[in-house]
Amino acid sequence: MTDNTIPKIDLPKLEPLPGSVGKMDPDAVWIEVGKVGRPHGLKGEIRLQVYNLDSDVWAPGQRLRAWLPGKPAVLLEIASFRDILPMPLATFVGIDDRDVAAKLTHAVLAMDEQELPETDDDEFYVHELIGATVLDDATRKPVGVVRALLETPSDVLEISLNSGAAAMIPVNADAITEMGRQKGILVVRDIDDWKDR
Repeated sequence: MTDNTIPKIDLPKLEPLPGSVGKMDPDAVWIEVGKVGRPHGLKGEIRLQVYNLDSDVWAPGQRLRAWLPGKPAVLLEIASFRDILPMPLATFVGIDDRDVAAKLTHAVLAMDEQELPETDDDEFYVHELIGATVLDDATRKPVGVVRALLETPSDVLEISLNSGAAAMIPVNADAITEMGRQKGILVVRDIDDWKDR
């Protein structure tokens, strides 16, 4: 008689990031808002790379998801935030030591989409462009769809063109003549100049 049981394998337990203040909503859609830099000083203060310094996100009490590859994500709460150059400084609830803060270095910070601050009529979030119809500036006819936002120093929109080709356009390019004026619409001039060759 043969033993068909599967041998038990002891997998190493992943040590979570420090500072968790609660459980995350499993149905939440997380929008990246920044990254954690290196610790500053001895009491747990951390340098941050923030994508929009003017956002109301960066306030004490705000909860953010922190994630590093190979680690379970945690929910952090901002305890303090100082807007100083070249990188703002923050502390998080439960993290009051440089060595503990160092474990968060390079973690991606994200916010629940439902908690993003309301925008004015003439404002929008860049992630809202994903799935937007791309119109030709001259003809106002659809020429493609925004598929992704590639995070580079200039943030590049990846566009699937109706022709089957792809185009890559920086968010701040002059070729984009309308962005966010109408929800779900992006208007581009000379789209063929931006084809991925």
